[in-house]
Amino acid sequence: MKKIVAIFLLCLLTGQGVFAQSNEPILTDLSQYFDVDLDAPVPDLKPLIKEFNFQTQSYEPRYVLSYELGRAFDPVWRNVITSYGLSEKRIKAYGEDDLFDMIVSLPKETYPYIGPFLHASPNISEKILNLPGIKETKNKFPERIAPRLQHIEDLEFLSPSLYILLMPEMWPQNREAMEKPRIRPAKLPPVKYQNDFYRNIFKQVEENGIGASSGDGPKLIADEIRTLKITKTSPLTSADVKAFINTLDSVLAFATLKNKSRLISIESLINYYEAKNGTALHSNTLKDMVNPCQRLALKIKWAGMETEFLKDIAKQGFNLKTWAWTCDKTIKAYRMTVTSGDKIAAVRALKIGMAEQTMRLLAPKWRERQNEAVQTLFALYRTNKKDVIAVIKNADVLQQKLYPFGSMLVTSPLNFD
Repeated sequence: MKKIVAIFLLCLLTGQGVFAQSNEPILTDLSQYFDVDLDAPVPDLKPLIKEFNFQTQSYEPRYVLSYELGRAFDPVWRNVITSYGLSEKRIKAYGEDDLFDMIVSLPKETYPYIGPFLHASPNISEKILNLPGIKETKNKFPERIAPRLQHIEDLEFLSPSLYILLMPEMWPQNREAMEKPRIRPAKLPPVKYQNDFYRNIFKQVEENGIGASSGDGPKLIADEIRTLKITKTSPLTSADVKAFINTLDSVLAFATLKNKSRLISIESLINYYEAKNGTALHSNTLKDMVNPCQRLALKIKWAGMETEFLKDIAKQGFNLKTWAWTCDKTIKAYRMTVTSGDKIAAVRALKIGMAEQTMRLLAPKWRERQNEAVQTLFALYRTNKKDVIAVIKNADVLQQKLYPFGSMLVTSPLNFD
């Protein structure tokens, strides 16, 4: 399966898929799924845990200790075994439908290079092997060979799993670039001084520099004052960021192995509860990537560990909710300061059309999952200028305090790479 997935991703560069060619927008807003309601009451956990354990167990053992087995064969197991043995219905392998959609998504030109491998692989369904274009490739060596491989002796004895490497388009020198460089004149025309342009800039920039960055002149008093009423969207001040930084030593002390284990168990329960109520994503961990601090606060609340967590953090004037909001805004703004321009440009390219163009090549059920990943990527970099400026002023200290956490804030991913 992993080989086929790799083939699929590579072949997207070489052709067009066959799914939905309509002009309807594919990208959909998922902000309602990413939003975390820290005011929502915690449900009764005892019946939820019992239900969760029952739903996630592999099978019903029907006994706890061996002496409870008895001397007679269990009649329920006997009926199950008998019904499976007499059934002629074929049981699908895990991921079989996904594999079928992958293959149908591929350009027909790739079939001679993956078909022989599919015919030589065990447990591939007849539905796949009888696909037009795949059926004809059984025990057949590809006709089109990459130029740099054509002179290899006994190439026809190559394993079918490596036939994909014979495809000329798999080699960069035989593949046309997706984007052609724009030709620019060697000599640019001289830039004329525009009074209106510079006058507008001077209006935008404060007297003592952008975000009061200059040491000269009066400092912005508002930037040195904590936000009185913190909300999800209230802008950060430098004082807010400093207060959050002062909580990180306490958060690190809280992140013991025992507490992490407890939160990971609660995370599974939260994911199950959200899936049950239709508020979960296919990969619910994406929520932790978008709002790592609010999701951490939600786990702490469910686990009944709020008092322990806030023992020292409350000294900075935070409750669980305001700490989580300030933390997420700080993390997102800091992410912008450490992310390369190339990555920001790539995210922008996806946002203005490349993501939707690529998703049209996928099967409908895959588009939904891909949309979740793309919307998560966009949300990771959703911030504002004031928050970024407030973080820049404290970036060095923030970096030092975040370093001991590595890639995870207790149990939530930070995603600075």
